[in-house]
Amino acid sequence: MFPDRQLEVLLALEERIRRKLARAAASIGLDQIVIPDGAHTEHVFADDRKQIEALRRGDSSLFERGGEGVHAHSGEEYRQELWKGIERWGNQIRTFAWGVESGFAGATRTGHVFCARVFDRVFMRFVPVDPDAEIERDSLTCLGILSCTEYTERTLPKTFVEGAFGAWERARRDIYEEWMRATDPATLQPSIRPLFRAAANHVRMHPAAGLSVKDRDRVADALEAPWGIRQERRLREVFAPDRIAPGEQTRKVADVVNKLGLQPWQPPKPLDPIEEDEVNLVVWMGIMATET
Repeated sequence: MFPDRQLEVLLALEERIRRKLARAAASIGLDQIVIPDGAHTEHVFADDRKQIEALRRGDSSLFERGGEGVHAHSGEEYRQELWKGIERWGNQIRTFAWGVESGFAGATRTGHVFCARVFDRVFMRFVPVDPDAEIERDSLTCLGILSCTEYTERTLPKTFVEGAFGAWERARRDIYEEWMRATDPATLQPSIRPLFRAAANHVRMHPAAGLSVKDRDRVADALEAPWGIRQERRLREVFAPDRIAPGEQTRKVADVVNKLGLQPWQPPKPLDPIEEDEVNLVVWMGIMATET
């Protein structure tokens, strides 16, 4: 299913597509993109890689679960479900009041899922009933948690309705804090691994035959970005300044940057500050685990 010889090439191509889509989405202010969790490439890539390696070892648990992991549905699949729902119940959906609620039992977790908007940006949060548990912020994960069918029986106990007020306060505060962090340019600066900083400094200081100053600056700028473990592993394979002539080292680093398709990091535009009451609740759902 996954030819070893081509696996690295295919995964590298996917990762490059994710990065480009994430940058495109950030540049025009989109909150959702085509590939699930594309703005968090390394996390999703790691999940996919673990599944691929498990399949290569003959682990059948992925099939036994029916593929229902965190990212079993892609963003595009959820959009298809949405369009089908709009075609069937569009008029009813459009007349819903903001803050409408629903609920069901038989989920994998217990808590409240909220869909909110700040201007034209959509946010989702899953708030577990346990006040000490972490809030889930990933949209696809939230959609996976509340996945059900049109035949799922609606149930929303009074205690869940009462608990929704406190859960919404937590969700709204969390969304507000995320937004406000994005208003500060300092918080938008990337976290760069030391190896990439060292390689970038080397490239800037040591010329290489056939590489102009402009080319070296581009390579160094591409290195000074929040790359992950996979890219660091590839760079570490060639970066040995104590054992290689300085110019040759610069050439090897430039080759890795070009092969991986690394591009200079583009900082997102800071958001405008808001008030907390500008986080508006669109809809919420109370979900109960099977054992509840």
